[in-house]
Amino acid sequence: MNVSRKININVPKTVEKAVNGNEDFHFYVDELTSNDCMPTYVGRADEKYTFESMDDAFFEFLERKIHENGIYIRMIHATGESASEGAVFTLECGNMTKTFKTSSSEVLVFEFADFGIKVLNDDVTLGTTVDGGCHHTPFFAEFGSDRGNREFLSLDNPLNKFVMDLLLEMIVLDE
Repeated sequence: MNVSRKININVPKTVEKAVNGNEDFHFYVDELTSNDCMPTYVGRADEKYTFESMDDAFFEFLERKIHENGIYIRMIHATGESASEGAVFTLECGNMTKTFKTSSSEVLVFEFADFGIKVLNDDVTLGTTVDGGCHHTPFFAEFGSDRGNREFLSLDNPLNKFVMDLLLEMIVLDE
C-alpha cells in the first residue's frame, strides 16, 4: 500500500467530506511549515479560519499553502482503550463512526490521535500528527516514518492499515 503518491485531489470537496457538517470535528486542517510542524497549534498562523468560515477565502488560503509548504487535513479522530484481549479504537470520520478491535500486540494503545493527509502540490501523503515532545509544536509524520513513535507509525500496525483504507475512501479526486 502506497503511503505517498501523486494524485489530483479535490481539496475543497475532500475537506468538506472530512468535516461533513460535524462542527465538533477536531482540528480539521492546518498549514505546515517546511519541517512539517503545525504553527496553527500555537497560534502563529498568518491566517486562521474556523469551521464557520469555510468560504472561498478559506479555500484560497489552502490553495496557497498547498503550494508553499503544504497542508495537513485531519480526516479521522481516534480514541483508544485497552481491552481484556487487546484494544478497541473508535474512529470518527466526517459523519460516521467506525470501531476497530484488535488483539495484536503491534498496536500502541493511545488516548486519542488523528490521522489524515498531507497535501503538497500534487503529492498526497497518508499519516498522522505526532507530538514533538514536551512544549513543542506537533508535526505531521507519514506512516512507516522513523519520526516519533515507531510502533504508532508502523506499516505493520493493523490499525494503520485499517486507517489507510478509510483515508483513501475519504479522499475526493478531481475528474
